[in-house]
Amino acid sequence: MTWAQFLLFVHVAVAVIWVGGGLMMQLFGIRASMSGDPRRLGELGEDIEWIAQRVFIPSSLIAFLTGVLLVVESDFYEISDDWILLGLALYATTFLAGLLFLGPESGRIGKLMEEGSPEVGPRMLRLIMLARLDLVLLFGIIFVMTVKPDFGDSALLVGLIAAVLAAGLVYWRYKVALSQPPPGPRPVAGAPTEPG
Repeated sequence: MTWAQFLLFVHVAVAVIWVGGGLMMQLFGIRASMSGDPRRLGELGEDIEWIAQRVFIPSSLIAFLTGVLLVVESDFYEISDDWILLGLALYATTFLAGLLFLGPESGRIGKLMEEGSPEVGPRMLRLIMLARLDLVLLFGIIFVMTVKPDFGDSALLVGLIAAVLAAGLVYWRYKVALSQPPPGPRPVAGAPTEPG
């Protein structure tokens, strides 16, 4: 195994952890928001903060470092290549969003939940929406890293259109969720129900 192969393995492995973890958090967010239980939403917020600090931030930093080292090791890629500049811009955006807002806001929502604040539901919906937009950015990074488009490439336009459509769908879904009353807690299987 060469040094470049090792770097590529680590780069891809931590990217899978980072993006796959983000997708999994979205699925947990969907389940928690469907439950209608503010406590579950708040606990999810605390879990996301914990995972962000211990998994997402380290894996994204390792992905960045190994990506830079791969370019340095390469004889045919340069940091100034269009697709690398796009990837770095997307990386900086998603990394800073997670570090400065998504992770800390998850923790704040968890604390609001402990206080019984009515803000938990709407703030968690906003956090889920922003985390979904962040996931769109992560898939944008994957697109750029695999397709390697130049600024004049039609593939870049296709990727941009797909990202805008995905972001619009995420925002539309958020607005729909805000306009609906939160679902009530699901009845526990086998629990007695009140006579009507």
